[in-house]
Amino acid sequence: MSRGSAPEKWDYREHTRVKHILLEKYLRAWIPILGKWNPKICYFDGFAGKGKYNDGTLGSPIMALQVANSLLEQAEEKKHDPYFGEFLCIGIEKRRDYFENLQRVFRSERQNLQFKDRLQVHPINGEFANVIGALLKEVGGNIAPSFFFVDPFGVKGVPFEIIRKILSNPKTEVFFTFMVSYMTRFIEVPGFERPLTELLGTEEWKSIIGSPDREKALIELYRKQLHEVGAAKYSWPFRMSETKRLRTKYYLVHATNNFKGHNIMKQIMYNESEGSFAYLGPKDVAKHTQMKLFDITDIGELQQYLLKRFKGRTISYDEIQEEVCEPWYGEPPYIDKHYRDALKEFEKVDRIRVKRVTSKTQKGLSGKDMITFPKNNPIQQALQVNVTPRVGKIKIHFRRYQLLDKGKTVLVHRVNDGSIITRFDKTPLPQKMTDIVCPHFLELKWAYGCPHDCAWCYLKGTFRFHPSKTSPVLKPLEKTELHTRAFLEQVKTPEILNTGEIADSLMFENSDIPFSKFIIPIFETQKLHKVLFLTKSPNVRNLLEIEPHNQAIISFSLNALPVAKKWEKAPPVIKRVEAARQVQEAGYEVRIRIDPMVPIANWEKHYLELLDIVFGNLKPERITLGSLRGLQSTINGCTDRSWVKYLKETSNWGKRIDFQTRRTVYSTILQQLRDKFNYDRVALCKESIEMWDSLDMDYGRIKCNCIW
Repeated sequence: MSRGSAPEKWDYREHTRVKHILLEKYLRAWIPILGKWNPKICYFDGFAGKGKYNDGTLGSPIMALQVANSLLEQAEEKKHDPYFGEFLCIGIEKRRDYFENLQRVFRSERQNLQFKDRLQVHPINGEFANVIGALLKEVGGNIAPSFFFVDPFGVKGVPFEIIRKILSNPKTEVFFTFMVSYMTRFIEVPGFERPLTELLGTEEWKSIIGSPDREKALIELYRKQLHEVGAAKYSWPFRMSETKRLRTKYYLVHATNNFKGHNIMKQIMYNESEGSFAYLGPKDVAKHTQMKLFDITDIGELQQYLLKRFKGRTISYDEIQEEVCEPWYGEPPYIDKHYRDALKEFEKVDRIRVKRVTSKTQKGLSGKDMITFPKNNPIQQALQVNVTPRVGKIKIHFRRYQLLDKGKTVLVHRVNDGSIITRFDKTPLPQKMTDIVCPHFLELKWAYGCPHDCAWCYLKGTFRFHPSKTSPVLKPLEKTELHTRAFLEQVKTPEILNTGEIADSLMFENSDIPFSKFIIPIFETQKLHKVLFLTKSPNVRNLLEIEPHNQAIISFSLNALPVAKKWEKAPPVIKRVEAARQVQEAGYEVRIRIDPMVPIANWEKHYLELLDIVFGNLKPERITLGSLRGLQSTINGCTDRSWVKYLKETSNWGKRIDFQTRRTVYSTILQQLRDKFNYDRVALCKESIEMWDSLDMDYGRIKCNCIW
């Protein structure tokens, strides 16, 4: 409950209310669990404040007492044994005036509690770190089960060493306010180095300076420290956004060594945020950007993960959930309900066997119930589970969008839950000259991952929390078909659906059910919408066999030969160009992406050579150019960082090559296309207004790879 000295700091704000809801709900669950086995339970409020807000709302230490009292009342009403023997509330506050007020509030409010004999209060006037450090030194490992609510206003006063010592006891938990907004704001300010190093327990934060993705990098670093240095078994973050300023204010981080506690807190966070693990505020623009830590889609992805993780094993229901938490950075963003639903659907169609030990009914699933997973799970067979409604039940969600040409129109936002078809609108409408231009196109997310493992692939950052990382994963084909057919039947505005934003569109062409032969016939049932394939694969055998294919567009991603050889772990460029020639001759519309261009030595020679190779084989319907760029999450997730040296500038879409070099590269390519090949159907990918203007190109009339 700690706040600064200004009176307005004690206004009871919405994000504080949400924080207290999480705390209260968790204490209601945590206290009975611990009290069942321990006669005494401790609650530490590390920055207790003055006990009451300006509107009379009571602070967190008083709320904790009230929760404990209400639990005893509840036990009495139910004629149940008390949930605990003694509850000790320790409120620590450094400021003398706040502490004196806290004492008064404690005395006043404690008189209203029915079970005062079981509820002890111990206010302490002192620095949190000093008080806890002395206490832990005195009691050693004999501390009673304790919950530490550590809620500082800034970043000082909570050295990581103290958090480490707290978590060294298996019976302790920490609920910590991680003030990331302060950190990102002052990270380069002189004098801030020492408190930030103390808070994080490392100087690794220095590598984050200059990153456009500081927020994610900082919270990931803190969690890394909690697990690797603090030895915490479990942790989970909850993002709190400022209602007025529309940006992240802080993260609430729960760290514990108890799986049951972790599971409960995660469910509370999920339920209070409608699945986003964040309080986003009513107008938070960040929820439309890359700032979201987790992206929960559908249980089909969870089902696939479970089949792969536990292939051929017999394991209890509880053990399944405990195992998926290891390692911490790979824990999926699912809660108990998702695991239960996923496994029960599998049981219905005989994908798994269940031996019930603790469930009360044959439909239940919990505890020590044993689940046997199959030894062989072909992707296509294992995931075709009837878990989605009929086409007529699929809902199309529309939204009014402002377009790059300043016009406005109503377009599809997503189909049903958005797990298969959704609009890519992570790039805000550009306003400043430095803002990135990217039209809001539709994704058809039939799969995710890529087999090529290129050094700079942004999927390395996007899927760093997924257990399979960038390994190719197919979503349920039945669901993909249902959502696609619903879209094709109900949407009357022509659209192109991009199948290659988070996957290589041809990566499953050698499977029993090639994606091309699955999806193109579906689009051929109508003449309004088209499907876009984006690939680095030359495997076009299936495409050449499909007739008709009027509603399919094939786009090949290319690069200069030495660039591709050094950093792209994909088939040779020459083979890709030959594949492009074959599909164009077969009647497909073919597009080309030359992206990301890298200014290596003699770059002009190599990229002009690439143009000669392309136009010596085909004339693409359009070409999209892009230069090397990288989000900090991508840079952190890659192993080969030799390409990072070319990134000199920061933007609202990561680090990138300096402006003048990019302009020189673009203008050289554009001029060659005009002069030698009489070609002008060219667009730029994720470039600034300033760059478009400098090249005398109109971004409002963009004709890039992903749209009409």
